[in-house]
Amino acid sequence: MALAMVFALAVSSCKKDELTDAGNQIAIELAADETVDAVVDSLGSFLEDPIITDATENEELEIISVPEILDTDYFSFVETRGGRKDSMVKSCSDVLKLTRENKEALAKLHKAKIECMKANREVLSRVDEKVRGEAMEMRRALMEKHKAQVAEIYEMYRAGKITEKQRDEKLMFAKKNLTEGLMKIRSTTREKIKNAKDRLEAAGKIKNCEREYLNGVKEVIGKENYAKWIRCHKMHVRKGKR
Repeated sequence: MALAMVFALAVSSCKKDELTDAGNQIAIELAADETVDAVVDSLGSFLEDPIITDATENEELEIISVPEILDTDYFSFVETRGGRKDSMVKSCSDVLKLTRENKEALAKLHKAKIECMKANREVLSRVDEKVRGEAMEMRRALMEKHKAQVAEIYEMYRAGKITEKQRDEKLMFAKKNLTEGLMKIRSTTREKIKNAKDRLEAAGKIKNCEREYLNGVKEVIGKENYAKWIRCHKMHVRKGKR
């Protein structure tokens, strides 16, 4: 509700600003993955099925569920010139026309978005930290078991109970079991994340906040400028981008 109110005020304050090119150029068509809903769906894929790194012998598993771009206000980097007049400025990927009023309206939208997401991002963090803690404990137990097996194998070899060839075979088998166990930790963690109902609900609410924000951005800067900007921005809310 708060974000929707800020959206309405921001749009109202910028209605007087015409952001289309003076040459009346043909409107830029949005690609299928550049619409507000498509970008929000990409974000949803990131939130609901996050990047989970492998647990290894040397490193703990990591869960990366929120792209950094979610906190970034691109438009705060834009400098306006000429007071209230339109000025050519650079944003994410292209040249945009923005006024001081536009920039102020965009800042308000971004601030409202962050506040809108805050409580639900805390839910994501809480669930992810709990699941990661369980993964760390699983890794610790697995590593201790592996070290004990390796120590036992070398003790048997030194005692003359197994040959060098048998030692190497047993060590290879122990290593294989460790690798498979570490991989299982990652898959188990993914299932826990995907099946956490409170987390899924929170992710859905975060998506709604982003949808309202992007709709507000489009209204403030205009459809053509939105099309130019989104072609860069969309890449940062896809899985694989940190």
